[in-house]
Amino acid sequence: MDERFGVDPQKIKLESINGDYWFCSEADSGFQKETRGIRAVRDMDIGLKPTTYFLQLLQEDITENIVKISREELNAFNENQMIERDISEKGYVALKFDGRIIGCGFYMDGLVSNRIPEGRLQELVDTF
Repeated sequence: MDERFGVDPQKIKLESINGDYWFCSEADSGFQKETRGIRAVRDMDIGLKPTTYFLQLLQEDITENIVKISREELNAFNENQMIERDISEKGYVALKFDGRIIGCGFYMDGLVSNRIPEGRLQELVDTF
């Protein structure tokens, strides 16, 4: 997260659980819980992919590899289209719309593809 998105590693603690990395709370809230935190990063064939929720949680701390998108580009993603961008290196990017990080994308060869889960993307399109 620090190398790709510029997030200070001191701000996050990730724990490996079943091949994924989770952002865990160390505080005991007293509430019954099903998990120790939220899934933050998945180990994919093409690299470590941050989850939509983790990027949203860290949005104030993300300083690198942000792709700002327009309403038209958000709609294009919803129609399974890619958008053109010129970014220095291949990899995952944080998608930003209307001043907020909305999820994850992937950049390669001048194109950004959407990596936001389909149902969540539709909710975003409907909301905005």
